[in-house]
Amino acid sequence: MSKIIISMLPELGHTNATLKLAKSLMARGHEVYYLCCPEYNEYMQKQGMRYITLGDGVMDNVFPGMVALMEELLEIRIHCRPLDQQFAGIVEVFRRQIEALAQDLQPDLFMIDPYTPEIALIAQQLSLPYVFLNNVLFSPLEDTPLIHTAPYLSRVPEVILCPQEFDFPEQVGRGGRKLYFVGAEVDLQRHEDPFDWTGIDPEKPLIYCSFGSQVEKYLNTQRFFETIIEAVGSLRHYQLVLATGANYAHDGFKNVPANVLLLKHAPQLQILQRSSMLITHGGVNSIKEALCYGVPLVVFPCQWDQPMNAARVACHRLGVTGDVSSVTVEQARSLIQKVAETDLYRERANHFREIFMQYEERQVSVTVVEAFLRLLSATHARSASADTTSLRKTVVSR
Repeated sequence: MSKIIISMLPELGHTNATLKLAKSLMARGHEVYYLCCPEYNEYMQKQGMRYITLGDGVMDNVFPGMVALMEELLEIRIHCRPLDQQFAGIVEVFRRQIEALAQDLQPDLFMIDPYTPEIALIAQQLSLPYVFLNNVLFSPLEDTPLIHTAPYLSRVPEVILCPQEFDFPEQVGRGGRKLYFVGAEVDLQRHEDPFDWTGIDPEKPLIYCSFGSQVEKYLNTQRFFETIIEAVGSLRHYQLVLATGANYAHDGFKNVPANVLLLKHAPQLQILQRSSMLITHGGVNSIKEALCYGVPLVVFPCQWDQPMNAARVACHRLGVTGDVSSVTVEQARSLIQKVAETDLYRERANHFREIFMQYEERQVSVTVVEAFLRLLSATHARSASADTTSLRKTVVSR
C-alpha cells in the first residue's frame, strides 16, 4: 500500500478536519503520517496518528507558536515579499527536514493545506507528488501575486473536505484548478475528554455556543458572549453550554444565570449530540459537525470565510444569521426562538445529515485519494497536477 503525508496549518480546526480521512485511508492499509509542529505531538498521539515533527527548534522564542509563524509565512508568500534572513533560515530548516523524510519514507503523496504554501513550494522544488487538501470552501492562494509568479500552483488539484451541496449552487471552479468535494469527513470518533452531564437537565432543550479554536482573534467576543448569556438566561425553559476559550476569565461574566454553564473548553461532538441548536461563528468545521447530528444553526460570522459560510447556511435554510458586532439581547433571543420554533431548519439540517452519510457510504474521500495514487503510480513521478480526467468517473469535479 501507499505512504501518505498530510501537512496542515498547525491549528486545531485544520487538523481535526482531516482525521476522518486519515483513519479511512489507514483502514484501507495505507500508511498515513502527519507533518506536525512540536506543540501538536501529544494531541496527535491521543488521536492515534503517526506524526513527524516539523520545525523543531526553529522558533527561537520569536513567535508565540507555529500557527503564528505559518500565518506570517502565508502573508509573505501570497504577496511575494522577499524573505528576510530569519525567515529564510526557517524555510531552509523546513526544506532540509522534508527532503530527509522524503528520502527516508519515500512517500507516494503529500496532501498539503493551501494555508501552508511554504510546504507546497518545497514539495515542488523537491519534485515530490502533492495535492492540496482544504478544509474550507475558500483558497487563500486565489488571485494573489503568488499564483502569477508560481502559476503551477493554480493547476494543483484540490481535495475539499466538504460536500459540494453545501456550496452555493452557482459557484464555479477556481481558475483552472480541479476541485474534488469528498464529503463532510467529520471524525465522530475523535478523542475528547468526557463531559460531565450531571449539571445538565435532560428535560430542557440544550443550546450550545462556541466560536471555535481561535476565539481570541475575534473582536468584541466577551460582549457577544454576555449578550447570549442574558438572552438565554431569560428563556428559563432552555439551557446553554458556552465554550469561551481559555483566554476569558469566567469571573469576568457577572450574574450568570442558573441555566447557563460556562466552560473554557468543551467536548464539542459529545455536546452537539444532545443539542437543539448551535450558536457559532460560522467556521465550516463547526457547521459540519452540527449538521452531522441534524442540529440547526444561529451564525454570527466574524472574519475570513465565515461570512460566506453564514450566507451558505441561510441559502440552504439550515438556520439564521446575525451581526456579531451589534446584536442586542432582544435580537439574539428572537433568533434563538425563531430556530427553535421553525421545524424547517431542523428538517433541512437532517437532510444535510443524510447527504453527509451518502458521501461516507460511497467512500468518496478514499476513492479520490486512491485514484490520485494510481495516477501517480502509472505516470512514474509525474506531478499530481497532471491531467486528472480519469477521476471524473468517480466524483463530480469542477
